[in-house]
Amino acid sequence: MSEFVWSVDSMILKEDLLFGFGWVFHKEQMITGVRIKLSSSILANTEFITADAGKQREDVKYTFPDLPNALNSGFVVFGAFHVSPLDAVSIECLVEDGSVIELSVPLASVIRIPAGNDVNEQKMLRQFGIFFKRGLHLIRARKFGSLFEKIQRYTKGRPKAVLHKPADLVSLLGQKDCKNMSLIVDHDLGGGANHYRDRLVESIIQNGSSVVVLTYHVATLTYMVIVKSRHLNVRYALPNEAFLLEAAKYMEVSDIIYNNAVSFPHPERIALLLIKLKQFTSARLKMLVHDFYLVCPSHFLLNDTGIFCDIPDVRVCTSCLSKNQQGFVSLFTARNITAWRSLWGGVLVLSDEIVTFSNSSAQLLRKAYPQIESTKIHVIPHKVEYLNKPLPEITQTNRLQIGVVGQIGFHKGAMFVKALSQEIKRRNADIKIVVIGTLESICDADIVSQTGSYRHDDMLSLIEKSGANIFLFPSICPETFSYVVQELMDMNLPVASFNFGAPAERLISYPKGLVLDSMDPAVVLDDLVSFHRKIYLAY
Repeated sequence: MSEFVWSVDSMILKEDLLFGFGWVFHKEQMITGVRIKLSSSILANTEFITADAGKQREDVKYTFPDLPNALNSGFVVFGAFHVSPLDAVSIECLVEDGSVIELSVPLASVIRIPAGNDVNEQKMLRQFGIFFKRGLHLIRARKFGSLFEKIQRYTKGRPKAVLHKPADLVSLLGQKDCKNMSLIVDHDLGGGANHYRDRLVESIIQNGSSVVVLTYHVATLTYMVIVKSRHLNVRYALPNEAFLLEAAKYMEVSDIIYNNAVSFPHPERIALLLIKLKQFTSARLKMLVHDFYLVCPSHFLLNDTGIFCDIPDVRVCTSCLSKNQQGFVSLFTARNITAWRSLWGGVLVLSDEIVTFSNSSAQLLRKAYPQIESTKIHVIPHKVEYLNKPLPEITQTNRLQIGVVGQIGFHKGAMFVKALSQEIKRRNADIKIVVIGTLESICDADIVSQTGSYRHDDMLSLIEKSGANIFLFPSICPETFSYVVQELMDMNLPVASFNFGAPAERLISYPKGLVLDSMDPAVVLDDLVSFHRKIYLAY
């Protein structure tokens, strides 16, 4: 196995949940897939949880500067399993030549957290030791911004203490803040949904009310509440999600808001919690559609082959869900699409308002739930006034240079960008792709370049310096809005996307927009070449 270089930075087990991250690469070949194998020798039982692989690891690249596969060697894994007693854990790697290699993980390196919420702090210190080692590499490479970002991302969301009884939450808030309050259910993974929630919470507090956000801290496998008012901004661990229902008995709840439940273990319990909260408090229930988790546990609507499904017949869904490894599907252990839609359909029917951020999202939601009253669904696009900025100067227009903006993982089109670069190489075309951000795929460096992570305020200058003149939004799933596309449109830049989701809905009427009818890399490249000629060369 000397051709493989790898390390598990952290792996945590708690009841039937696994969270871990690390890195692995082959010295010569590309790894096309990573999954964690969990086994019981006693029962001869084995399960797999697919990892999100191809993530950039600057510290690994710094350690192995002469090995090109080191940069995109990172992986993260989170999911549920049934294997018990668990006595073997390994990393299974699919290599580009078709071989499958298994790397055994020492059980002594796996952190086991007992049931409940009492985290062993001594064991959790191992994680900080790993981050310290990574930090040394980043400091030596003078990547101070990257180091600060990683430390802040990991530490800022950790709960500082534990609430053992619902009365503890009431005491924390005080009698005044327990009145006319809002309960929000949301993940804590970052991104657009969390930004939306932050602005929503700020608005609620400005109106004199308090907020309790029920969320889940994946890194410690712990339920958590974020408590905010004009006097408070704290995070506490909880024993379980039912804690919030008990606490609601002591509070005057005016609003229940579902923002997102992606990453919650046993998500069917969240649907039941929302139903019980609504029935008990009679509060107004608002459902926000930031993705399609309400429709399917594969929240980007990617089927078991990684392709947008467009919500087919339920019989197709039944077959797909039993095999699907996309996103957080494994957290719904029943894998029963009828049960899923019965639960979440019940929440939607019981709700007072459903907000989508595009017409296409509303259409997809109604395709799955035709019983929902159309008058209940309100299409309210995100407000983007704060994106107002000067227009970039595109100075290089003679040669097509394709710009891709964002952190491009699998569902954002990383593999399509790779396929497009291979088509450019096959034609020996004088065309480059520049990713303003990061790409979770290994591509020919002569064709694809990356700026790395960037601050939002630097986006305009990076676009100008990149030489890109046609911008491709390569997401392979139906985005519910896409701030990136809106920003590029606000900058009056030429933008192309595939023919689904909110981006296509807006680009079809945008003078410099192109909606791509095909996802074949050869056809797309032809379309982008023609688009470039139309915009800049007028022939």
